Amino acid sequence: MKLTKLKQYLTTPNRCFVPKCRARCCANAPLPEDFLPKHQDKIQRQIFGGFNMGQNDPRDTYNSIIYSTRPIIFIGYDTNGKQIATISQEMIEELNIKSMEDVYNLLNEYEARKIYNYCPFIQRDARCSVYSERPPICREFGTEPGKINECPDKASRLDVYKFSVKLIYENLKETFKNFGKILTGKNSF
Repeated sequence: MKLTKLKQYLTTPNRCFVPKCRARCCANAPLPEDFLPKHQDKIQRQIFGGFNMGQNDPRDTYNSIIYSTRPIIFIGYDTNGKQIATISQEMIEELNIKSMEDVYNLLNEYEARKIYNYCPFIQRDARCSVYSERPPICREFGTEPGKINECPDKASRLDVYKFSVKLIYENLKETFKNFGKILTGKNSF
């Protein structure tokens, strides 16, 4: 019984851990409409357009915009389950799009290749460039019961431990390698 509890304690996803993060929670992020202009200097990804969705939550006192960091802005699904998307005229010409079928095919290709519409502030290593000033939707992630906002990539204590041991091993290996070069005279100061 104690072994089962220990195993559960070590393997239960429990915390955000950037080395494991895929930043899926930061895809299609509805940002307050005044947020992007205030943080222009911290934008990490090209923005192709945006969709003003109005109030994201009834408690909000502002409108939110989903910015597209992909050429096609996926808005959602209609009542028949068909994708709703928008694309600028420039992108239609640049991508040589002839029909809505081309748009849907491209959207499906993005999903298959895991090219998500990440927030413009997400860096390539999944870190947030505005983390200390992030908007309310990001601050509340994972805190509201009843909302589907649990991270599928949360790390367990065992994940963090394994990553830490691997990092220590790699650092020691590099240190001994450099030390060996100094001893053999292959490394000069």
